[in-house]
Amino acid sequence: MIQRQRKRIVSLLLIADVVGIFVAFFYSYGFRFYGYVIPVSPEKGIPPLKSYLAVFPLFLIIHLVIYFLQGFYRRRLKKTGIEEFLMIGANTFLTIVIVLAILNYLYAYSQGQAPLFRMTFKISHGFLGVYLIVVTLLVAFLRNQVYFYFRRRFARGLDLQNVLIIGAGEMGQKIAQKFMRYQDLGFRVIGFLDNERQKGEKIEVNGGVEVLGSLNELEEILEKENISDVYITLGLDNYPQILEIFSAVHQYVVNVRLIPDLFQLLTLKARIDDLDGYPVISLDEPPMRGVMLVLKRVFDVVVAAGLLLLLSPLMGVIALGIKLTSRGPVFYHQERMGLDGKCFIMHKFRTMVVGAEESTGPVMCQPNDPRITKFGRFLRKYSLDELPQLWNVLVGEMSLVGPRPERPVFVKNFSKKIPKYMLRHKVKSGITGWAQVHGLRQDTPIDKRMEYDFYYIQNWSFALDLKILWMTLKRGFIDKSLT
Repeated sequence: MIQRQRKRIVSLLLIADVVGIFVAFFYSYGFRFYGYVIPVSPEKGIPPLKSYLAVFPLFLIIHLVIYFLQGFYRRRLKKTGIEEFLMIGANTFLTIVIVLAILNYLYAYSQGQAPLFRMTFKISHGFLGVYLIVVTLLVAFLRNQVYFYFRRRFARGLDLQNVLIIGAGEMGQKIAQKFMRYQDLGFRVIGFLDNERQKGEKIEVNGGVEVLGSLNELEEILEKENISDVYITLGLDNYPQILEIFSAVHQYVVNVRLIPDLFQLLTLKARIDDLDGYPVISLDEPPMRGVMLVLKRVFDVVVAAGLLLLLSPLMGVIALGIKLTSRGPVFYHQERMGLDGKCFIMHKFRTMVVGAEESTGPVMCQPNDPRITKFGRFLRKYSLDELPQLWNVLVGEMSLVGPRPERPVFVKNFSKKIPKYMLRHKVKSGITGWAQVHGLRQDTPIDKRMEYDFYYIQNWSFALDLKILWMTLKRGFIDKSLT
């Protein structure tokens, strides 16, 4: 139901994006070559419109693909803010870079070809400058109008989805909280029906949701209220009551949905599969699948390779500093557990004295650990000791973003004490993560870090990865426990 409502809004947003890109593209052409603001070179003259018509589909496709990867078509309805405006600007800039790269490649390639296949068109940089500004402003404006249109309709009571929840227990309250989060999509929880609660009782869910009565009053509520959807959240031990509810609800034009209490076991995502006609519920499915997983891997490889080349002089200086300040090797290699519970060797710059665990065995590092060298403390403070893990990313053992990997000996201990701990290994480990950019490092209790790790896994998107990398650049590198 949420998906259907979201599709209506996303469809309008998609139309707004296409219209904005189309209008901005041809307005920019007219402004650049006929606006008399930016002089046109007499030698080059005004390029024919058909040349720009030929490259417009390339602009449009790249724009929309990047919007999709940024998560613009998976968000809840909300007003365009500065963050979305900046993401639209980043989208436009990246689109221009990609188009320029493609056109320059085609231009260079065609120079050695026969005249019939030779490409003589080069896009105007002045046009691109105007387009960058116009499309960013226009798309942001049109998106804001779509948001405003739906908010106004919801405020007038139009297109609202009225939800009745049967069962005010833990699962029922969780479902109510979910719908409270999607009020901007036009969902309104009318109330609960529950045999174990008093009529008129307020359930503390985001300001309070009223218990409308017992299950016997279901038909009365359906007659009186304009209910569009009924959610049954009773336990499977209430099977006879569930059958009675289905029988009553089917006398009305409403959607009825059953959420069995086994979904309280759910931590990540659920997926319904088909086993030759039988529905099979897959619990704890990570959202990273298919083409999105491939795109995440491509991004990891490109960025890791680029950073290794760019930072190689700095890494050389760090290696020299380690050699000059302490005895022992430059690198420290340690076994960690990653995707699917498989172990790999993680690489770091050495920050401790040689043989730091000979007398203690495997122990967690503490903020004022005496085993850390002076230069190692500097490296840890700015997370420079983590740079060799770019190699782990490049070879596919880690990702740029994900839960931090732990040592197998600690994993074994945590998995016994913390329920569902091993679900962290449903995704690839990362150099940085949602917990790290919120200041939760190794000295933070593991259960607290797990809350942030699960949030990342449940809500993963390419845009979230970019946000975490940006937050890492801004503040994630500095370990405040060492300042």
